[in-house]
Amino acid sequence: MIILDTNILRSIKLDSVSAELIRTIRTAEVESVGVPWVVLEELASHRAVPYREKHEAAAEALKNFRKATPWQTAALLPPLDLERYRQHWRLQYLEIVDEIPTSEYALREAAFRESNVLPPCKAIVINERDKVKTGGRDAAIWLAAVEYAREHPDETVYFVSKNTKDFGDGTAYPSLMAMDLDGLGERFVHLTSLGQVLQRFTVSAEVKEEEVRAILSDTESLKTISVEAARLMAVTKEKVWFGGGPRISATMAFLAEDLGSGEFETVTTEPVEMLGWAEVPTVALGSVGELSAHRIGDHVWCAATVRWILSGPAVLQNTHRVEVVGCAWETRVLASTTNTDSRLTILRSQAARALTTSEFVSFAPSATLLAKRTERARQKWLPLDLKVPEDSGQETFRRLSRVLHSDAQSPWFAAPRYGNSIQYAELQVNDGSLWFAPPREDDDPAIQFAEPEDGDGRE
Repeated sequence: MIILDTNILRSIKLDSVSAELIRTIRTAEVESVGVPWVVLEELASHRAVPYREKHEAAAEALKNFRKATPWQTAALLPPLDLERYRQHWRLQYLEIVDEIPTSEYALREAAFRESNVLPPCKAIVINERDKVKTGGRDAAIWLAAVEYAREHPDETVYFVSKNTKDFGDGTAYPSLMAMDLDGLGERFVHLTSLGQVLQRFTVSAEVKEEEVRAILSDTESLKTISVEAARLMAVTKEKVWFGGGPRISATMAFLAEDLGSGEFETVTTEPVEMLGWAEVPTVALGSVGELSAHRIGDHVWCAATVRWILSGPAVLQNTHRVEVVGCAWETRVLASTTNTDSRLTILRSQAARALTTSEFVSFAPSATLLAKRTERARQKWLPLDLKVPEDSGQETFRRLSRVLHSDAQSPWFAAPRYGNSIQYAELQVNDGSLWFAPPREDDDPAIQFAEPEDGDGRE
């Protein structure tokens, strides 16, 4: 087990080569890589404290702006949700390391050592009279690593920390810390840099692009990318009802049917924004670049920057209709050229981008297949987990639910971006044209209806 101190992970970016290699060591299962619970919380706090300060500064600036504005302003600052923010960063770090529990004993002993200024804790002189006792978290990290080594007698623990002032450099320890390691012998290895870890466990290697492309284009790899793209670009309740989440740039394809053969062809495309995929997208391998390879254990592992072409039925941002959509998705992936049992791993990804018409035609499946998939998705797709807001009438909601579940043409409706009320429009048939039904007398006031604009049957 490789156990990292806070200062190791804090000194690297999560999208750096160093982070990539840490994850490769973990994925290759040569060694597990973890951090004590205390380290994970320290890393999250290093992100959360500046975030809270920025929120406080923004709130003060907004307050002053409102005072200076002679009319009422609707500018709003999202509420501060520090726990959500901390959890976001915990999960980011847990993508490259595992969490090691910090026992109650370790926490109590760490507090005792700090109170009594026992190593690795210390007292810092503030002025001539005052001293501050510190190092409780350092002690908890140290004790968690030692405890893991004792509880796993069949493993070697590589404790990695740049804090040589408090932990030493592994050559000698204060008597109390030496007692902590009594009996562990060579099973506890103290390293002082990430470079030492990489030198110990990785060796640079060379691979051919053809080998890598063969792995990336096989069925299992394409399936992995397809499933992950569907997960990361999913249609969620928040997106449907409140317009939340990042914008996803894509290209909508216009398909024309040959009435004689029933086959379709792509006529042109148009840039759009989508809520997410209505079905798992089809994936084609685009370009491959930025190859790097290392031998870790018995196998060669390669990291590559890959541009994938995704296509299929997707839900559009503004209208919520299901249409044929395509986009380019760039990812950094990890694969082994020698370990046939390994699976493709996504290390990180960029936002999706729109395609040109020629790119869409070159990489997407046949227009006929896309047309069939899209028609099938339109029949299945519904807003997720519809629930009646407390201020909405049951009768009106039943109307909405009935229309959305109708087997007729897909209804047009708009979810509110702010507030809790539902906005929707019910399609009616009038001489073959579609129009929106006006509000009924028994509709409760919380429901908002859309009226069509002049000359337009949809709004």
